[in-house]
Amino acid sequence: MEQFELREAIAGADDHAITQLFAEYLSWAHAKLRDEYGIDDPPTSPDEIAGTLVSFRRPSGVLFIAEHAGQAVGVGALRRHSPRVAEVKRMFVRPQARSLHVGSSILDRLIEEARATGAQVLRLDTVRFMTDAQRLYRSRGFLERSPYEGTEIPEPLREYWLFFERAL
Repeated sequence: MEQFELREAIAGADDHAITQLFAEYLSWAHAKLRDEYGIDDPPTSPDEIAGTLVSFRRPSGVLFIAEHAGQAVGVGALRRHSPRVAEVKRMFVRPQARSLHVGSSILDRLIEEARATGAQVLRLDTVRFMTDAQRLYRSRGFLERSPYEGTEIPEPLREYWLFFERAL
């Protein structure tokens, strides 16, 4: 199997690659929301995305980037809601790298990081059409739950999402 490197993103040095991955993910997800559910909600601009990266950096979070053959191919973030609750955010792997098990490696690393920083509960959300992601989350012990406090998913859109949680 081809190898990839998974590491904590470096502020400044990795910002452009992270912003591109987030923008690609959000553009894809918004197009699917429009096609699957008729929701026309334009994706966030790259400038707005770049402004959010600080919320995924220490001490309130952590941001990981996966690289393969010199290219950024995956990303995943952790954000703290409280000392005992963390949330997985913005997990995305480019389609050409999905056979490398990048997503499972990112998720495992985020679980380890949440546990190492004292979280007792890890939460996440995913759109209903992301069935491969849901299969991965379930394989790591995540269970479906109702929408949780602190989710960024607006109330009118929650019917199209699934919310998950696991104890650490």
